[in-house]
Amino acid sequence: MICSDKDILAVLSSSLDACAIYDSADLRISYASTNMLKLWNCDQRIIGQCLENCLQREDLTPYTPLLKNAWINGKTAVIEKIKIKLKTEKQSLLGYTHTFEYHPLINEKGEIYGIFNQIRLIPENEDNHPQTQEKNTIERKLLQDLLTQKYTVAGNHYKIPTNNYTLSPKHTEDLNEKLKDALKKIIESEEHYHFALQSAEMGTWNLNCKNYMVNWDERTRELFGFAKGEYVPYNEVLKYIHPEDRNRIDQEVKKSLAYQNKGVYDVQFRTIGAQDLQLRWLHCKGRVYFDQDQQPEWFAGTAIDITIQHQEHEKLEAINQLIAKRDQQFRMIVEAAGIGIFSIDMETKKMELNDRCRELFGFDQYDKIKESNFFDQILPQYRNIIHHVFQEVTHKQSPFDCQCEIKDKKTGKIKWLRSIGGSQLESDTTRHMIYGAIIDSTNDKEEERKKLDFISIASHELKTPLTSLIAYIQLLQAKEGTLSTEKRMQYLHQSNEQATRMRGLIDGFLNVTQLNEGKLVLRKKTFNVCSLLDYIQNIYSLKSVKHFIHYSGAIDSNLEIIADRDKIEQVLINFMDNAIKYSPSNSTITMHVAIHSGYFEVEIKDQGRGINHKDQKQIFNKFYRVNDDTDRYASGFGIGLFICKEIIQKHQGEIGVDSQIGQGSTFWFKIPVSV
Repeated sequence: MICSDKDILAVLSSSLDACAIYDSADLRISYASTNMLKLWNCDQRIIGQCLENCLQREDLTPYTPLLKNAWINGKTAVIEKIKIKLKTEKQSLLGYTHTFEYHPLINEKGEIYGIFNQIRLIPENEDNHPQTQEKNTIERKLLQDLLTQKYTVAGNHYKIPTNNYTLSPKHTEDLNEKLKDALKKIIESEEHYHFALQSAEMGTWNLNCKNYMVNWDERTRELFGFAKGEYVPYNEVLKYIHPEDRNRIDQEVKKSLAYQNKGVYDVQFRTIGAQDLQLRWLHCKGRVYFDQDQQPEWFAGTAIDITIQHQEHEKLEAINQLIAKRDQQFRMIVEAAGIGIFSIDMETKKMELNDRCRELFGFDQYDKIKESNFFDQILPQYRNIIHHVFQEVTHKQSPFDCQCEIKDKKTGKIKWLRSIGGSQLESDTTRHMIYGAIIDSTNDKEEERKKLDFISIASHELKTPLTSLIAYIQLLQAKEGTLSTEKRMQYLHQSNEQATRMRGLIDGFLNVTQLNEGKLVLRKKTFNVCSLLDYIQNIYSLKSVKHFIHYSGAIDSNLEIIADRDKIEQVLINFMDNAIKYSPSNSTITMHVAIHSGYFEVEIKDQGRGINHKDQKQIFNKFYRVNDDTDRYASGFGIGLFICKEIIQKHQGEIGVDSQIGQGSTFWFKIPVSV
């Protein structure tokens, strides 16, 4: 007696009739024979889909409602002599449907669980093939009997009481021949299947969900490092999964065995060979099949070695991480250096800018920038120059290095920017791209301007005493015989003052040079403070000064400090000279000295115009001069106070200025009495 699923499918597959089985009321296709697929103009990919969604034959669509009615009323429907056309590989065969049958499949509870659809095609020359007719009769009778015994649809088994089925000896012999032929086809298919698996180095396995024994082929055993053993307990298999993956895989298996999860299994994990201890990466796919009570019966799938792919993936990941790290480092360096980065597509004129570049030009963070926006911020006198630079770079593929002034779009501030970059032809297109870096060179330009101003001022400052000195010498030479002794002494004294002034200027230059090179050296020694103050008073008593100089404060006449006497003298003279220079005639200048908390303190106060708060913060910077038109008469080039600050700081002291506009200024410093 024939009752297995394998036998049923064999008969269906070898039948000349077109057969199909639907397992839902919306006619979902569970099985379709080769002839039925040809009739529909479809292939195996339609299995699992609804008939109405994939039927390609318009001449068959009118019969779809009959199938649905068979599901609803549970009655077999038969339509005869319908003319249809069945295409074969060799020719188009015109035939007639002798029967167009719909058989509802009913379980033991009387419920419809499927529809068996059969279309019998009778060729026009069927009368010349009585064997074919007889064969079809046997097949139909056998299928009709088999469908009343047992059928499996979508993993659910429905059992019907078995009926004995008896055929005549001739019919039995013919049927056996057909079954042998069907079995041969199945074996051939299995051989092709196993050959394909071996070619792909893929293993197969299945898990008996009743006793949890794993049955696997030779390839899967090899992937787990087992030398032999076709059946292995599931728990034994788990032991050879990598400890870090073991719990996860066990959970995935249990998850697949749950009916609500639809039995799908797709995982990647590591194994450690049972005997060879080799680490492998496996990719396993599978599916669980359930019985009528939604309990798992068996679990089958495939396994493939992906160790090499995983290693390549890890290498690629490592390279990507290295690239990302280098890119991050590059970005950090660029950001730390305050470098703007930009690119221009010379075809679309679109630009890409980093945050720093947007900041330099005053663009908002998310603005879409084009080349025209870029050039709008460049001052007009530089635009043609930069356009020419970009054209040269594009045509010659050469690097560029240029500078220009731009106007910040947000603040309106004028900036000097320097850009360095080049052009590149994109490999996949004919487009030219310009890439460049931008740095703010405003401070450099300002420093350069200050240096030029310094040279100009220094030249002027040196020229004035030098001219006076030469004039006095020429007077002495020209009138040597006629000059009185008093007049001669006056000219010599004035010549000496101009020479001293020149020496002071030159010393200032030398001090700046020493400071820049870190070579300003203090020659500290112990000296009496009062003797230094007396010397300062004596200097200014001999000078022709149109100010009232007042000295205040009291210190011990025997007080001694450890410092560089010449450098402290230089600071005092600078403070006094500035007070005289920037104060109106007949005003009072006060020098106040004191000892407080172990520090020698000096304050020199004038009655000049005062210094605003902004200039007070920068007045001790190198080359800085207060930008005030009323001070044009005052000579100097902005290094005196800078040198004073460096001298006092090298003595571990403090220096500063207190001033208000219209109330004069007080410059002060203090140094420790002893080191």
